[in-house]
Amino acid sequence: MTRSLLDLEDTEDIEDIDPEEYLRAALRWHFSADTGSTLWLELARGLDFDPLRDITSFEDLARFPDIAGPLRERPVGDLLPAGLAKDPPPSVFETGGTTGSPKRLLYTERWTRRALRWKTAELREGGFPAGEPWLVAMPSGPHAFGHTTRAQAKALGSVLHTVDLDPRWVKKLISSGADPEPYLAHLVDQLGHVIRTQRIAALTTTPPILSELLLHEELADRLRRGLSYLALAGAHLDEDTYDLIAAALPDTVVQNIYGSTMVLTTAKLRDAAAPPPAAVYDGYPPFVTFSVVDPDTHRPVAYGQRGQVRMSHLSSGVFIPNNLERDSAVRVLPPPGAVGDSLGAPRPLAAFDGEPVIQGVY
Repeated sequence: MTRSLLDLEDTEDIEDIDPEEYLRAALRWHFSADTGSTLWLELARGLDFDPLRDITSFEDLARFPDIAGPLRERPVGDLLPAGLAKDPPPSVFETGGTTGSPKRLLYTERWTRRALRWKTAELREGGFPAGEPWLVAMPSGPHAFGHTTRAQAKALGSVLHTVDLDPRWVKKLISSGADPEPYLAHLVDQLGHVIRTQRIAALTTTPPILSELLLHEELADRLRRGLSYLALAGAHLDEDTYDLIAAALPDTVVQNIYGSTMVLTTAKLRDAAAPPPAAVYDGYPPFVTFSVVDPDTHRPVAYGQRGQVRMSHLSSGVFIPNNLERDSAVRVLPPPGAVGDSLGAPRPLAAFDGEPVIQGVY
């Protein structure tokens, strides 16, 4: 019996889903007039292959075009699959705008529930002090990270303190030659107020912000006395910076989080206890898969070699089959039986689509 994508998507455990069956169901969903989106039904007419006939493996997803352009420009109504018209309206989030104007993604309630279940389980496994106060200094507004951490905090029973940051403003400052330090000082000033007045057991922020925070000995000392869990995300964490952080916070679990708004989630740390330089990042097949490819030929590099990261997301709400990221990584064998590649030592490319990659604080 052929199962629908929604039936497969609602399966409780990933291990119970056959990846090839899921792929076929996703293609039927997104390329059928009664369930697909206006965007993909229009794009399909210009393809030189038939998605329902010619795409037979996850490797074949590389035949699809990168749809960064339409995600920047098209009305969000064109992105919503017709099959979800009766579901609650999705949330619209945007990318940080590192490689051009922001791209828009739809986060459906179905996907949000699934990702929340994964992420709260991973936080507990990684040593997150559930029920204890959590401070997050990450983008909110149009960005997904700040919103997903609110849902995670509620699920974990933790009071959440937040400091907002605007990654686009910092990148604009840097690209224009202006000094970003005053904005960084502004963020640290806000963090300092929370740290001085509240007990903080968990902290999520970016490596540049934390590095600046630790220069203030009073704040570093307060964190040393109470912080048990630290997650770093949004910007590259190099080994030297990690060593400094680990030395400054010797009793704190430090994890480096890697992910992308373009696949609506962060990657899964294979070993939650591994120090960030040795961390391996797995996907969530069949929903989210990674590949590591040669940036010129787009063919897979050898295992153990560095290449450009390519990500895919397949769910009822979103079809992103072939998204080249602004990052490189070492290609790592996936877990036994899993689809796609795993990633080691991700770091930003120097340039993407001919433009320099500017990180700033995020």
